[in-house]
Amino acid sequence: MDKLNRVALNFIFCIQILLVFLLFFEDRISLPAWLQVAGRMHPLILHLPIGIMIFLVVLLLMQKQIGESSLRVIQTGLLLTSLSASLAALFGFFLSLQGDYGTDVLMRHKISGVILSFLCYGALVWFTADLKKSVFVGLGIVSCLVLVFTGHTGSVLTHGDNFLLAPVSKSDVILTAENASVYKYAVEPILERKCFSCHNESKAKGKLIMTSADKFRAGGENGKPWIEGNPGESRMIKAFYLPPDHDEHMPPDGKPQLTLPEIRILKAWIKSGADFEKKLAQLPDGDSLRLIVASAPAVQQAQTPEVVYDFNGVSEEVLEKLNTPFRTVFPLYQNSPALQVDFFVRKAFEAKALEELKAIDEQLVVLNLSKMPVTDKDMSVIKSFKNLEHLNLNFSAVQGDGLKELSSLKNLQSVSLSGTSVSVKSIAPLLQLPQLKELFVWNTRITAIQADSLSGHYPAITILNTQFRDESILKLSKPMLVNEGVIKTDEDVVLKHPMPGVVIRYTLDGTDPDTLQGVVYEKPFRFTETSVIKARACKDTWYCSDVFEVTCFVEGIKPQQIELLTAADPQYPGEGVASLTDGRKGVADVTKEPSWLGYRNTPFSVGFGLGENAPALKKIVLSYGRNIGGYIFPPQTIEIWAGSSKDKLKLVRKVDVDQPKGYEGLKVEALSIPLDPASYSYYKVIAIPVAKLPAWHSGKGEKGWVFIDEMFFY
Repeated sequence: MDKLNRVALNFIFCIQILLVFLLFFEDRISLPAWLQVAGRMHPLILHLPIGIMIFLVVLLLMQKQIGESSLRVIQTGLLLTSLSASLAALFGFFLSLQGDYGTDVLMRHKISGVILSFLCYGALVWFTADLKKSVFVGLGIVSCLVLVFTGHTGSVLTHGDNFLLAPVSKSDVILTAENASVYKYAVEPILERKCFSCHNESKAKGKLIMTSADKFRAGGENGKPWIEGNPGESRMIKAFYLPPDHDEHMPPDGKPQLTLPEIRILKAWIKSGADFEKKLAQLPDGDSLRLIVASAPAVQQAQTPEVVYDFNGVSEEVLEKLNTPFRTVFPLYQNSPALQVDFFVRKAFEAKALEELKAIDEQLVVLNLSKMPVTDKDMSVIKSFKNLEHLNLNFSAVQGDGLKELSSLKNLQSVSLSGTSVSVKSIAPLLQLPQLKELFVWNTRITAIQADSLSGHYPAITILNTQFRDESILKLSKPMLVNEGVIKTDEDVVLKHPMPGVVIRYTLDGTDPDTLQGVVYEKPFRFTETSVIKARACKDTWYCSDVFEVTCFVEGIKPQQIELLTAADPQYPGEGVASLTDGRKGVADVTKEPSWLGYRNTPFSVGFGLGENAPALKKIVLSYGRNIGGYIFPPQTIEIWAGSSKDKLKLVRKVDVDQPKGYEGLKVEALSIPLDPASYSYYKVIAIPVAKLPAWHSGKGEKGWVFIDEMFFY
């Protein structure tokens, strides 16, 4: 036994020498793979000296009762403590060489670990029956203090700063859409839960620090983790979608993963430009980022202070069984028995997936069924989740009749019903719930007037029917187009706004521009063919303008000859065929203007020749007027004929044009007819007016008009 002790002492002594060597020369060491494996055993071994030291303290306090036999036990305990502390320090060195950790905290952790190893070794060497108990107790106290400091610096490395005191040092300030930026309100809480533990001042994987906005902006060793306006190409977003066992997958496998609503918020924030300062309330009504953030349960829950629950948790086996590709079940807070469940992919939803949650009926606190085909019948299942606090049914198939089933949920605090068919009558049972604090009902059958009335009757409940509208903030006027008439191919398109500091965003694909969709207008640009511009002006502390929409007509190929094959109505003859190529645009409410050619009793028909070496046309565009009240509709049918001459033509395209469904504003629009590229010398275009106006129109059954002012060939 003595020989074994001497071998162990010598082995521990060698480790002490090796630790000192590593402390000074670790930056010159490259670890082989087998030592990297040893390093990853550091978290396993580090708990051994802690447990043994506590055991020795208890043993010392009971030494008189145990007698002399306690000396042998204490000596064996000291040997095991010293050996495990030395190995923990050594393996910790090996682990530190494999990751990115903050230099200062890591160095303190290393030094304190080495000191603890030496103290344990010293206690082992000096311990004898003659050693004064006071000296040994003093050495033990010092060792325990160093152990506490080492453990604290280790927790900072793995869990971030202030991990120990975080529960008692949280700020009392509650973030809202009005007092916090979108980043602080919606983005940072997600990063704090899922990313901060690996990307902080003390442990910065890839040298990326997320806990500081400035350092997050600066990026890590591979630059910024996002590309403004392009989440699909951002490394940060790509990492979420990698296979869990991939080295670059984030968060690492085994740690809480991001949910789809959380990823959706991060993608929307990046798409909008990754702004760290703009507040949610400053985004315009209907803005995509605002809608995503406002309706996301991840954000609503993130603003709720952490609650201590008195019910029991469930086992890892239960959680593992309930988690599927289309349903995630995870703790509401770290080490909390309360659970949140999110459902994904509407087509994959099955009613039994909701029934299966009865296995956690006591623990389920947050349930996200947004965009799922949940119906009123499913409320009978949801009512069994007796501790439910947050329920998201946005854009589900709920009609409202089944909401009375939820009357038994006395802990329900927040219900989201936006985008459903609920009415004032159907939500009445929810308004009687004792704990209800907020009800989301925008885009439902509940009008703003009705919502205001309900708010007056139930002042303790926030009923959200619109998106954070502050009537004290003014709305900007629309931007404007500087160009007039038909735009030349070498002419710049210029947008402007009379107010300084305004940001104009525009789109060319027909979508409405906002912070997620649209290009920031920075300088004039050019078109190659007729296009529709939609633009919106935005400025901090102002509501964004309404969308400005205009069709920009760009000159195209000039035909060598053009002729009217049918004469215009005598009331609206314009200037004959010259009206179609003179570059002058008509006004929708001034039909007598010479720019317009009007047709009612006969189709509009025009022929044009491009010559022997005709270019291959890809598109023909007709500029036409809409004045629904004035019986002026789009053409009912367009026919394109082409051939080598006026007498040798064939039908190459026929288009039935979509017609208005009701009255709408006056417009001058472009009707684009795409063609299969081919070289024809002569073309004929026929536009047939609406034969009978629809039943909803005041002139139902009468003939409609077609007004054409320009034609363009590309």
